[in-house]
Amino acid sequence: RRAFTWRRDRSLLEKHWDRFREGALSQGVDEGAARRVFEKFNGQYMFPESHAFAFGVTSYHMSWIKHYYPLEFYVAIFNQQPMGFYNLETLKEDAKNHGIRVLNPDINLSREQCVIHDESLLLGFRRVRAVGPSGALAIVQAREAGGPFASLADAMQRTGLPRESLERLVSAGAFDSLIADRRAAQWEIGLRYRPGGYQQPLKLPVEQDMAQLPLSTEWEIMAGEYATLGLYPQGHLMSLVRPSLDPRVRNSQEVLGLAEGAEVTVAGLVIRRQRPHARAVFITLEDELGHIPLVVWPQEYEKFKQVLREPVLLMRGVVSRRDDTFNIVVKEVRPVPMQQRNLPKAKNWQ
Repeated sequence: RRAFTWRRDRSLLEKHWDRFREGALSQGVDEGAARRVFEKFNGQYMFPESHAFAFGVTSYHMSWIKHYYPLEFYVAIFNQQPMGFYNLETLKEDAKNHGIRVLNPDINLSREQCVIHDESLLLGFRRVRAVGPSGALAIVQAREAGGPFASLADAMQRTGLPRESLERLVSAGAFDSLIADRRAAQWEIGLRYRPGGYQQPLKLPVEQDMAQLPLSTEWEIMAGEYATLGLYPQGHLMSLVRPSLDPRVRNSQEVLGLAEGAEVTVAGLVIRRQRPHARAVFITLEDELGHIPLVVWPQEYEKFKQVLREPVLLMRGVVSRRDDTFNIVVKEVRPVPMQQRNLPKAKNWQ
């Protein structure tokens, strides 16, 4: 095996071939057959071939599970993050496309990890940033010891979570079953929270200090969930961005029917930037309906490489259909202005 890793040292391979041939001849195998067998496991491709075989087997197993047990499949995948090629938002969109509903964490229903609830994927507390394994365990243990939480104040007292964890849980939607609005809940945390110490805090009423705040907007809810969960369970960023775009901007399903050479403008969240050992840079945009593959050639890449770092892009190009593949060859790139900066990160591969 060590000899096969030294691609330029033919003498080592010849040494092993001599030993193999002699052994084969002693077992009644002629030299021609021995050579064919030796080349099957030699060829200096042991790792790539075994790697490809392992990936093939794994892909078959995963495809079988995803087809017959899609809910269990996605729960398992979510519980193994971070891993693989795609971020949680993209995995959530794929789950949605396979009929799986993803639910926000719930302070009275969720566990530490993601679980199945009501034939849906219920996010676990460990998926909420700033909660962590110890915080997630504290919530579950407090609930099992004292029953369901009756209010935000009850959860604050019984779990002993730090302020940031509580605020993140509110932004993630974990308290939606107990509160009227997330912005008001954040205000209530500020009124009630006292850092841990030797003195037991007094249970003073705070109702008289609750301000009349405007309700959280859909955009604010989405931004909070991207910042705390890395995904927006109830929708997609582009479904809120779309109304502000020019009506001529096509979505991922509309571009599939365009002919070779057609000019088109698309927009979406960047989920992949890949620059293999080739001249082109390959980019994948995700919108509320699917993915859009794009190719950026060197001349355009040099012109727009700073803009291409932005998380949400508007791209104009020409449809290319070659060898049963579909791409949009990019001619122009513009950023879509975003106030929200905690968007799912693209995977960048060189």
